[in-house]
Amino acid sequence: MKRRKLLLINSVLMTIYLIGSIPYYLIANEQNQRFVIFSAIYTALVLIHGVIIGIAVLLQWVGYFKKSRGWINFSTFTMFIGAFAFIISFIVIIPMMIINSISKEKRKKSEI
Repeated sequence: MKRRKLLLINSVLMTIYLIGSIPYYLIANEQNQRFVIFSAIYTALVLIHGVIIGIAVLLQWVGYFKKSRGWINFSTFTMFIGAFAFIISFIVIIPMMIINSISKEKRKKSEI
């Protein structure tokens, strides 16, 4: 499989993750209303995670359309930071980061 197609698949999967996970996490939080402090911390972490992962997805799409390794690298780093905000997301984010690292296009000798 070409690296560009791998990056496209990864970008689509990250977009699906972002669209599907944030509402799920927030709906799951409705059951924690008895624990107000826990609920507030949980909501804050999920929203921080969502915003940072959203930025990473945008950067990844920019890197895909511009064919830029720099944007893809920055997107991978941003994903890592977003995963720290909500530790459980490492289960999904780590494989996506590995796919990002594999899918970076190689530079030609003239670019080096």
